[in-house]
Amino acid sequence: MEPDLHDLELRDVAAFLEAVPPFDALPPTERRRAVRALEITYVRQGQVILEIGRPNAHLGLIRTGAVELRDAEHTLIGRLGEGECFGYPSLLTGAPARHRVTAMEDTLLYLLPAASFHALRAASEDFDRFFSRAHAERIRAAVRDTPSPTALTRPVRTLVRREPIWVPPEATLHEAARRMTDERVSSLPVLDDGHLAGILTDRDLRARGLACRTPPDTPVRAVMTPNPVTIAAEAPAVEAVLLMSRHNIHHLPVLDHGRLLGMISSTDLLRLHTLSPIHLIGDVWKQRDLDGLAAVSRRRPELFLALMDAGLPAMDVARALTSVTDAITQRLLALVEAELGPPPVPYAWVAFGSQARQEQTLATDQDHGLVLGEGAEDHHSAYFAALAEQVTDGLAACGYPPCPGAVMARTPRWRQPLSRWQARFTAWIQEPDPQALMHATIFFDPRHVHGTPTLLPALQRAFLKQTATNGIFLAHMAAHAVTFEPPLGFFRRFVLERSGEHAHTFDIKHRGLVPIIDLARIHALGASLPAVNTRDRLDALAAHGALAASDARDLQDALALLTAIRLQHHARRLRAGQPPDNHVAPESLSGLERRYLKDAFTLVRQLQSALQQRFQTRLIS
Repeated sequence: MEPDLHDLELRDVAAFLEAVPPFDALPPTERRRAVRALEITYVRQGQVILEIGRPNAHLGLIRTGAVELRDAEHTLIGRLGEGECFGYPSLLTGAPARHRVTAMEDTLLYLLPAASFHALRAASEDFDRFFSRAHAERIRAAVRDTPSPTALTRPVRTLVRREPIWVPPEATLHEAARRMTDERVSSLPVLDDGHLAGILTDRDLRARGLACRTPPDTPVRAVMTPNPVTIAAEAPAVEAVLLMSRHNIHHLPVLDHGRLLGMISSTDLLRLHTLSPIHLIGDVWKQRDLDGLAAVSRRRPELFLALMDAGLPAMDVARALTSVTDAITQRLLALVEAELGPPPVPYAWVAFGSQARQEQTLATDQDHGLVLGEGAEDHHSAYFAALAEQVTDGLAACGYPPCPGAVMARTPRWRQPLSRWQARFTAWIQEPDPQALMHATIFFDPRHVHGTPTLLPALQRAFLKQTATNGIFLAHMAAHAVTFEPPLGFFRRFVLERSGEHAHTFDIKHRGLVPIIDLARIHALGASLPAVNTRDRLDALAAHGALAASDARDLQDALALLTAIRLQHHARRLRAGQPPDNHVAPESLSGLERRYLKDAFTLVRQLQSALQQRFQTRLIS
């Protein structure tokens, strides 16, 4: 017996709802009730569907076509397309409609009566939450609600195995060393009137005590590390992993509401998970040749997958991967220096781009340069050319491909004395031609990795002083930045590649993340802020009033969401035996993820428009 037309229609509606958020999150029984409750209506182009000030009795869901929303002043609020909903603000508040909804083309609508809408909200928390949150709130929730049920998420307090063994600041080095030996500990917190004043490690005793022939009756306060890095007792264990790898430390005081609860060590964390940045970085520093380093570096994909499986926030996964890259670079430089001899003049090895921002993924290449200090002469060039060549080749052997644009220290123009670097930055700022703008997106994100730490800050101070006062340069930067548009079309449909190897995908790096990175960079340059990490830049901008706190927070949430989707895509490809790339197919995402992405892209596009106004790009067009 053939199914009747009504059955076929219901099946079509059901299939549509299964792919549309938030109906796709409903339990099957509730979704079937929604299907039966829907009213199907067809409206002509130009027809008003919902009028301002009128009571609203339905949630509107667009099956085909498009609508626009305008306020009482006829200002365009938004345009909606297939799979998007309207009318829910008035249903939630019970107030009359605040926006006029008009069909922009012939449109087929599914209308859900108010009673059914509220029944579904009561039956499904996900359904209710979807409509209760604004765009920015939904993005924030997508980042916050990521599950992470693993050992690395357990509270740090559970790793503290004993009461703290400590000494007062006036204790002598001899007394502290005896205490360490008796208690079999490798570090001692230093407490002054119950408050943590510092920490003394066996390394402190060796480096600042024995090596300097410090008298054994010297007070601990003269040798301890004051104001040490600490962690809260309720923080997840994975945060301790990141702190230790970020600061290259092996002991971490645990504080419970400001009071010392105890100490944890890198060994405690390694018992939790041998695949951690600390474990890998420790192995990096044990290597004595390039073959050993390359072997350790080949474990990076395994580390990446372990951190993703642990539920670590995506931005922290990127930071952890960067810390491994830093360690490999530093170890290579140490090995090459041991072969070539000490450098003839001070120098700084500087990372640019994603490594500098501590936002690296596995799909990365090399971006670095050398800043040479005072006294650099032409006859020193052979040493630094050899150093740069060997380190660049070593990084390639460790799985970091050379930069296609040759932004590497082995390129002579990126291996210069400080004064020439300053002149080059000045030229880019004063004459912002297309090549200068391209360079600015790379070189204006620098970070010191190895060598003399005062050289890069001197360069940064010089160029930040200029960028903050050069409106023409900032306008050119802003105009260049907005050419990287989020992949969202007129009716919030994804704009995808139409043909070729990456057909039906969008580039999440260049169309999603780069616009956010550019926004943060330009505002930071305009405010003369030295932060380089995008999240840190946004924090600094909000703190200095250079960007509205709500805008900074929204951009941080969009950044976290897009990074999470990018890294999840990388993980899927790795598990499928494919190299990670940045080409994401929307059908590989859930309906909610697609909606969150659209919200994020909408926010970015709005803030790009604000950027154009802020830096007056129309004056240079």
